[in-house]
Amino acid sequence: MNSPCRHSPVGMFKYSLTVSAVLLAGPALGDAATVAAPAAMPAATVAAAAPTESQREGAEILKGMADYLAGLQAFTFTFRSGYDVVQPTGQKIEFGETRRVAMDRPNRLRVEEVASDGTRDLAIFDGRTVTVLKADSSVFAQAPQPGTVDDALVYLVRDLKMRMPLAQLMTTRLPVELPKRVKSIDYVESTDIYGVPADHIAGRTDSVDFQFWVTEGDHPLPLRVVITYLHAPGEPQYWANFTDWNTTPKFRKDEFQFTPPKDARQIPFAVQLKRAVDSAQAPAPDGEVKP
Repeated sequence: MNSPCRHSPVGMFKYSLTVSAVLLAGPALGDAATVAAPAAMPAATVAAAAPTESQREGAEILKGMADYLAGLQAFTFTFRSGYDVVQPTGQKIEFGETRRVAMDRPNRLRVEEVASDGTRDLAIFDGRTVTVLKADSSVFAQAPQPGTVDDALVYLVRDLKMRMPLAQLMTTRLPVELPKRVKSIDYVESTDIYGVPADHIAGRTDSVDFQFWVTEGDHPLPLRVVITYLHAPGEPQYWANFTDWNTTPKFRKDEFQFTPPKDARQIPFAVQLKRAVDSAQAPAPDGEVKP
């Protein structure tokens, strides 16, 4: 029996901290859609219609969550996530990870991952260097990156082509970026997640449907997110459940320091290796002989 196919590894090793491109997505709303959607109206009338109470409430909750997360100086949380991998047959197979995130703004981040197959990975940013360790293979890669956590996340995703799910939840630009992407938002219901009262909201961007369950009250933390990628083959889904939120953490002195394990071997990021190969293979300028 052939093994199901995961996402291909990115980099010299699999580090499946993925960026969900916008951070958002989710399945179709089902019954909730009938609550949120207005009765059939001419397009011009719909465009001019004022937001419904449900839409206003959903937007306020989403904005409150974004403002609250972006305003936190430090936090830790754990999330268990799952994602569909669509097979050549069209069948969806779910894989998953558990991650522990530690953030100390403006310039320290640690993310520990345990994949569903038991493999372990670690990413650390200390304000100067980005390090990613694949513990089971005892290999790690490093790249210089001075600046803030926001800068490091952009560098990881855009330049190093690493995957970092829900990365935007960890940036201070969340309140600015979310409104640019969200095309519609509605309040679904007041419910309960892990015994905690939560507001359930659902929305859409150009490419995804998304749902959030957000803690009610003065500390609007995400408790669950579901994302559906509308334009990907098979419309795969990503979900994450958040636990163990701590917004006043006490960090160890070495929390954001990287000490290579004994016998660990340093390797380049795949992007760095490709650039070196491309440079070596590039035609030499006229009159210059390459070694």
